[in-house]
Amino acid sequence: MSDDQGPILQVGAEVAPGYKVIAHISRGKRLDVYDVWSVDRACRCVAKTITPDRLGETRARDKLCTEGELLLGLTHPNIVRAYEIVTGAETGAPVLILETLTGRTLTHLIDEFSEGLEIEDVGWLGLHLCSAVAYLHRHDHLHLDVKPDNVISESGRAKLIDLSISGPQGPSAVGAGTYDYLAPEQARGEQVSAATDVWGIGITLYEALTGTVPFEPDDEGDDEGDDGSESVTGYTDASDDNDASNYPQSTERAPSVATRRALPSRLAAAIDACLEPYPEARPSLASLARTLRETSGIDPREPSIEP
Repeated sequence: MSDDQGPILQVGAEVAPGYKVIAHISRGKRLDVYDVWSVDRACRCVAKTITPDRLGETRARDKLCTEGELLLGLTHPNIVRAYEIVTGAETGAPVLILETLTGRTLTHLIDEFSEGLEIEDVGWLGLHLCSAVAYLHRHDHLHLDVKPDNVISESGRAKLIDLSISGPQGPSAVGAGTYDYLAPEQARGEQVSAATDVWGIGITLYEALTGTVPFEPDDEGDDEGDDGSESVTGYTDASDDNDASNYPQSTERAPSVATRRALPSRLAAAIDACLEPYPEARPSLASLARTLRETSGIDPREPSIEP
C-alpha cells in the first residue's frame, strides 16, 4: 500500500528489529503509526515513525525523538508510557515504541453517547486530565493538543496520549494543533502557557458533556493528520494551519456550555471559564479540579486527585 507520502509497511514487515507490523493505524503529515508485535516483550506495542517522504527532514526526526525522550522521563498513571526509541530496520529513522492501550478513544465514546456522557464520568475525566497535565507542566512542558482523540478510556481511567507537539511555554506557530480545539492564542500564533492546556481540557469536557464542539470547522479549516480512526490506540499526528483568519476562536467567544445542556451552574461556569478568550481569565488546574470534584456528583469519600 502506498500514496504520495510513500509506501506503508505491510503486515509482517519489521518497522525496527524485533518489532513486526500487525497493522497500520494512521498516517499524519509527518508520522506513520503502526500496531506492532514486540518479540522481546511478547506483546503488542505501538510504533510511531516518520513517513517515507519526510525521512530526510531533520526537524521531523528531532520532533519524534523529543517526544520520545519526554515520555521516557514521565511516569504518570494518566499519561501513555513509552518503552524505548529504536532505529528503523531499513530506514535508519527513529521509531518510538509505546504501550498499547486497549480502551477506546474519548471521541468514540462521545459518538456512542451523542447526547453527552454522564456528569460524574465527565468529572472523573476532568480530574484525570488535570492531574496528567499538571504533572506534565511540572516537567516544564505543555501538551498543546488536548482533545478527545488524544484521550483513551481504559479500565475507568483516562490516559492522555500524543505529545508530538508538546513543548515549553513561549511563542507558537499560527494554528499549531488541531483546528477546532485550538486556544485563541494558538490560533493567532501568540504565547502559549499553562492556560492553553486549561483551554484544551475545557473544550474536551465541553464536547464530552454536549457531543459538540463550540467552534465547528468550516471548509477552510485544516484538520489533516487527525484521521478520526477508532483504533485500539487513537494515536494521531497533530496538524497546523498558517492563516489565523481561518479560526473563529481567534475572534469569537465560545457559546456557554449551558446553552447546549442543562448542568449544575457552578460546573457550567467552570467549563465556560476554561474557554475565556484571555488566558489570564482561565482557572488554574487546581481550581478547576476542585470545582469538578464538588459539582459533578463524585462521592466526597473517594480519594482525592490533586493536580
